[in-house]
Amino acid sequence: MLDKIATSDSYIFKNQKALFLDRDGVVIKYIPYLSKPEQVELPFGAGEALKRWQDKGYLLILVTNQAGVGRGYYNLEDVTDVHNYICKEYKKKYGVNFYDIFICPHHPNEKCLCRKPSPQMLVDASIKYNILLSKSFFIGDTLSDVESALNAGCNPILLLTGKGKDSLKRIVKYPHKIQVFNSLQETVKII
Repeated sequence: MLDKIATSDSYIFKNQKALFLDRDGVVIKYIPYLSKPEQVELPFGAGEALKRWQDKGYLLILVTNQAGVGRGYYNLEDVTDVHNYICKEYKKKYGVNFYDIFICPHHPNEKCLCRKPSPQMLVDASIKYNILLSKSFFIGDTLSDVESALNAGCNPILLLTGKGKDSLKRIVKYPHKIQVFNSLQETVKII
């Protein structure tokens, strides 16, 4: 049960737990610089898995680098259209609700503070929603996802989808044990 503090118009929950999720290669199939809703394809079994995480009390939060904006390949409106479509499809088909979406739209050369592997987006989400990062997980398919989780004090999970198999080859460099799964479906074993 979550601890809650009454405010004048609602409750603020303390020590929430979250499931942070990378977008491309995790929540949707990986297509480089995807920019249109019609390109979106949900991975097999992802909806059922995310529903199980949600039903166990995890806030589902997307955390995504979208350097295509900074590179001029597409704009923030395109990203919003894709995110609206993803949210609508998961809600309609599986009853899955994404609590929030954090994006870094910057070009990698901009040296912004939010681009993964920076922990900034996870830290911002933890402040906004009173999330206890040490009780939360971040599922991604790249080393920047793993490093973002580690840098934030969150538990990383590497999926072998998208860029995951390439990332696995370099994961041995981390002193922290990284859980590895073939699909989102398999991750439900740890909840």
